[in-house]
Amino acid sequence: MGVLMMWDRIKALISPIAPVVGGLVGGPVGASVGTLLSNALGVEATPEAIEQELKRNPDALIKIKQMESDERAQLRTLTYRHAELESEERKLALVQQHQTMQTELKSEDAYVRRWRPTFGYAVCLAWSLLFLGLFIVMVVSPEKASEVINSVVAMTPLFGIALTVLGINIHKRSQDKQCQAGMTPKTLKQLKDSVAGVVPS
Repeated sequence: MGVLMMWDRIKALISPIAPVVGGLVGGPVGASVGTLLSNALGVEATPEAIEQELKRNPDALIKIKQMESDERAQLRTLTYRHAELESEERKLALVQQHQTMQTELKSEDAYVRRWRPTFGYAVCLAWSLLFLGLFIVMVVSPEKASEVINSVVAMTPLFGIALTVLGINIHKRSQDKQCQAGMTPKTLKQLKDSVAGVVPS
C-alpha cells in the first residue's frame, strides 16, 4: 500500500507537466515507465528515489517533460499496452462476475437464488405502503398532510439508495438470463452506447 501511495504522489507531481507519462505511472506498465523516469532523472528505479528527486531538484520535471518528447514512440507503445492490460483486467473481472452469478443460480439454498426478487418485492411493498399511508392521511386528516409529506421527503435519500440497488439487481437479473441462454451479457456502457447509436470499435 505504501508503494502504491508513493506512485500516486509521483503521478500527481508529473501529470500537470507530462500527462502521458503521468497517466502511465503506477499502472500495468508502471515498471517500464519507472525505468524511463529513473534514466531521465539519473536515480534508481524506485518510487522513493524518483519522488525524492522530484522534490529535491526543481529541474526534474523539465527533464521528464523532455523525456516525454524524446521517447514518444516508446511511450505510444506503452500506452497501447496499458490499454490492452486494463481491458484484459476488465474482461477478467466480468468473467469472475459471471461465474459468481452462475454459482448463485446453481445454489441449493433457495434464499441465495431468490434474494434479488425478494429485495424487489420488499422495495415495492414499502413504496406502496408509503403512498397508501400518505393517501389515507390526506383523506382522513388533511391538516397533517404537510407534515407527512415532509417526512416522506426526508426519507428520499433512503429510497434513492434502495431504488439504485433495485436497478442494479434488475440489470444483473437480465445478465443472469443471458448467461442461462449462453449469451455474453452486455456491460452498462455497451448498453448505453447501443441506445445512443454508438458503433463499437
